[in-house]
Amino acid sequence: MNKWINNNTFAKVLALAVSVLLWSMVHWNNDTPTPIAKIDTRIIENVKVQPFGLDEKKYILSAMDTDRVRIEIKGKKMDLISAFSDEYKIRLDLSKAKVGTSTLPLSVDLPKGLELVNIQPSTVTVNIEERNTATFPVTIVTKGTPAEGYTLGQITPQPATVKVTLPESELREVAKVQGSVSIDGEDGTLKEKRVKLAAYDKQGQEIQGAVLEPSSVTVDIVISPPYKEVPIELQYIGKLPEGLVISKALPSVTKVKLYGPQDELAGIKSYSEINVDLSKITAAGTVVLPVDLTPPPGFEKIEPSSLQVEITTVSNSQRVIDDIPIMIKNDNAGGLSADIVNPASKTMSLALNGAPGLLDSLTKNDIQLIASIDGLSPGTHEVTLQVILPRYVSRADPGTPLTATVEIKDKSKPAVTHPDPGTDDKGKEPGNDAGTQTNEKTEEPLPPDSSSSTDNPPDGSTNETGETENN
Repeated sequence: MNKWINNNTFAKVLALAVSVLLWSMVHWNNDTPTPIAKIDTRIIENVKVQPFGLDEKKYILSAMDTDRVRIEIKGKKMDLISAFSDEYKIRLDLSKAKVGTSTLPLSVDLPKGLELVNIQPSTVTVNIEERNTATFPVTIVTKGTPAEGYTLGQITPQPATVKVTLPESELREVAKVQGSVSIDGEDGTLKEKRVKLAAYDKQGQEIQGAVLEPSSVTVDIVISPPYKEVPIELQYIGKLPEGLVISKALPSVTKVKLYGPQDELAGIKSYSEINVDLSKITAAGTVVLPVDLTPPPGFEKIEPSSLQVEITTVSNSQRVIDDIPIMIKNDNAGGLSADIVNPASKTMSLALNGAPGLLDSLTKNDIQLIASIDGLSPGTHEVTLQVILPRYVSRADPGTPLTATVEIKDKSKPAVTHPDPGTDDKGKEPGNDAGTQTNEKTEEPLPPDSSSSTDNPPDGSTNETGETENN
């Protein structure tokens, strides 16, 4: 073997054979043709048109004659197979569209390696409208019914109006803006309930695409119980023994519940049909008197059906309050002014009866003397005074009327004066004539309507209103 390898001729032959083999391999690869990939076509139906570029704050695409197209594409089979359907995008540029109807071309975005063969249709007719805004009141409707005996009351949305933005053609169709709230089984008022709103046409159909500002509101819904809680007012019947007066009266409850129709409940402010019989008191001290309660006419029930009043009586005491100012009341003042001319001090003194504790803490500011001049004409009038006293305080001489002389003037007429500053033709000094007015008297400030006093007795014994005495 070594002999062949070392032979020069053999080496040359072997080298030639290897060269031929390599040449054959190279030329064989170059001469073999490269296979060409097959091109296929594919049709895709119902590709959605995607509008873009519209300023939606000002305009709206109200109509488009088609929103889907058919496309034919071509490409390598592998590319066609591997492409996903959402990679085919049909675009509609609305950035330059004008208000009204126009026909615009479509553009196509395809996956890499694919080409468009055909698109049907290649254009789309659209209608662009301006957005308009109008304000509508908010309507809230309720679903269901409240708990048994409870009544639906006032519904208050906040805000009460909203703005609706739509194309003008659709905005004209808006009949109402409405939201709904369920009140089924509710037994109390709903506070700040958040309610979503929608715009509706005259047929009650929701208008899609309406932009509402705000899109929701808060709502308060009053759900009233079948009763109303009101304060009580004590009334007295019968008389106390001679020489006794009430010092304090404390009811066991200060409020009652009245059951009845809503219209009756709405009109009642207090319950005053509580008659305390003072004739059951025989001596000074504290007694507890039971009182049965009955519902007023038109009401079904009252709770509680009875109460107790703790009454303390003491021996009568008397005190004189001086310098009580007389006030003028004129609800129809017009052009009139009034002044107290008698008594000249415009004050009076009153002798009062009552419990010592009440009288000791009493001041002139706790008492009102009112001269009402309603309906009186200019001139001088003697007016009977209205006396308003704290509860459980009375006049010592109620049979004696209190009066004051009031002078009423017409402010619209000028005062009468003498043109000559010297003596008149009768030798009198100016201003001494009784018919001459040199100065208008200052009108007394009118007090507030004092048909009843809200002052409580000084010892805080009761919440009763003040007592009015007309003499």
